[in-house]
Amino acid sequence: ASLLTSGWVEDATLRRILPSAIEVTVEEREPVGLGRFGSQLYLIDHSGRIIDEFGPRFADFDLPIIDGLIAHQNTPGVQVDNRRAALASRLLGDIGADTELAPRISQVDVGDPHDAVVLLNGDPALIHLGEDQFAERLQTYLELKPSLQARVPDIDYVDLRFDRRVYVRPAGQDDLSEVHVHTRGGLERTQ
Repeated sequence: ASLLTSGWVEDATLRRILPSAIEVTVEEREPVGLGRFGSQLYLIDHSGRIIDEFGPRFADFDLPIIDGLIAHQNTPGVQVDNRRAALASRLLGDIGADTELAPRISQVDVGDPHDAVVLLNGDPALIHLGEDQFAERLQTYLELKPSLQARVPDIDYVDLRFDRRVYVRPAGQDDLSEVHVHTRGGLERTQ
């Protein structure tokens, strides 16, 4: 019971081995991101459960910041919304399998439980990925990025949720540009 109070411990079993030995097996939680709750950062696991408060002793962890995990900001304490935590977990699991994409993720926002929004290191564009196909959609963005920036130099966000249509919003404007992606990889921009 004492072991289970630690945020790092997912499960612990105690077994007595006769005549005079005790075997303790501990299964630890693995941090997948830094949940931001107000101004505080916490290490969180794949289920959105808080492991520990982030601080200098965890400086070696290179994890993305995850926003939007709390459903209601007015609720006292930290109450993680399960749907939002599941969305973040699916995204990080899908992208984490790709050793080139995973280190590029800087921030994730799951404030809308149907749309994961990602920021990449060194890229100010918000990338809307939806609820699935995260790695595939992010790879599409990276392939299209040079062409998109040639047409829209200062991008506010890119929305990749609509199959073969890519919507781009220029920074500082209210209108969207729709980009049709053709099978041969060519782009055609329409307003």
